[in-house]
Amino acid sequence: MGYLTRTLRLSCAVLVLNTPLIALAQPLGLAQAVRMALENDPDNAAAFHRAEAQREAAVADAQWSDPTLRFGVANLPLDSFDFNDQPMTQKVIGISQRLPRGNSARLAGERGELVAEAGFAAVADAELRLQLMVSESFLNLAEQLETRALLGQNRRWLAELVDYNRARLASAQIQSQQLLQSQLALARLDDRFGEVEGAINRSRGTLSRWLDSAAWGPVDTSLPGWTETLDWLAAQTLPVPVASIEAHPALQAAEARIEVESRQVAIANEAYKPQWGVDLSYGQRDETPMSDGSDFFSAMVSVDLPLFTGKRQDRRVAAARARESAGILQRQGLQQQMHAGLNAAVAAANTYAERLSQYRGELLAQADHTADAVLAGYAANTADLDAVIAARMDAIEAQISARRIEYGYYRALARIRYYLAAGQRENTK
Repeated sequence: MGYLTRTLRLSCAVLVLNTPLIALAQPLGLAQAVRMALENDPDNAAAFHRAEAQREAAVADAQWSDPTLRFGVANLPLDSFDFNDQPMTQKVIGISQRLPRGNSARLAGERGELVAEAGFAAVADAELRLQLMVSESFLNLAEQLETRALLGQNRRWLAELVDYNRARLASAQIQSQQLLQSQLALARLDDRFGEVEGAINRSRGTLSRWLDSAAWGPVDTSLPGWTETLDWLAAQTLPVPVASIEAHPALQAAEARIEVESRQVAIANEAYKPQWGVDLSYGQRDETPMSDGSDFFSAMVSVDLPLFTGKRQDRRVAAARARESAGILQRQGLQQQMHAGLNAAVAAANTYAERLSQYRGELLAQADHTADAVLAGYAANTADLDAVIAARMDAIEAQISARRIEYGYYRALARIRYYLAAGQRENTK
């Protein structure tokens, strides 16, 4: 019994150390995983190029339409097709230009620039969302790996217990029921181990979307620093001020889309103004018996008159204003949603922090002391094997719960970082 006691106490000490598995290869850390995901994500790259395309198109939208060149023959007699037969026959070349309606060209250029600005802001928001998804998935994987390590250490303890009971049964010191109890506990732990292994593979599969084969390699399970986020959280009380999210790219994109619709309202109002056109032409004539053949020059000005506006201009202005109002309401709704999300993340982080403090301050120590006390009673034949196994399983579950709470805390921090736009990359506009 003394050998078992020393062995079990040594295993418990190893349990408390909570040492992660040592990988032979260079492990993948959270910061590296996020960086790889940002570099390898084709969706954000495509969205960035679309925003660049819109920025280039905005320059073209602000320009006048191209002039029209005309050339041909005027007043050619059909009976002779002779250029010198009639005095009005002339070779004509002309050019015409349509002018923009009011300030519509400038406003169209501004609208295009704002569309591009909204696109770049949406790309920045998508990158922050990607960082959040990768961070949450990576932390899920790290949590499961830590759980597997704790279960593996506890399995070694149970395996030693099974071997010890088998030896005691051979020497008729215990009944076969006690050996079966320890074997059943080991089988249940193996089932739990398989469940965690499945969760690890699912988490790796999720990360492989962005990390490819690197998701299946060794992982650094150490927690991120995120000092600025921790300092910000320590200074907050619920509810957090809405100003905390005002600089978020998602809201900037929504604001740019409102400005786009505002320019569209202005463009629709320009439709009430006339559109002017200029036409210049030169006609060359040959000398004929009836004319000295002097050349002609013509200059014409055209204008369209928006007289009937009830079912065209008025309706387009009303539609543009309705879209602008919809954009304002959408931004308001997005702001409310993000503010609520930030408050929820802060509340979750505070709750996790309180629970983690309780585990580290009382629960973990109590669980370890209880397991040691029951083990000592078993060695002195004052406690049965069921109590020893239950106490040790409670201790390992307490450690697993503490790790789960700690990783949950950092997942809440990852959500806070998204709402605060922490870690946002510079956008090359």
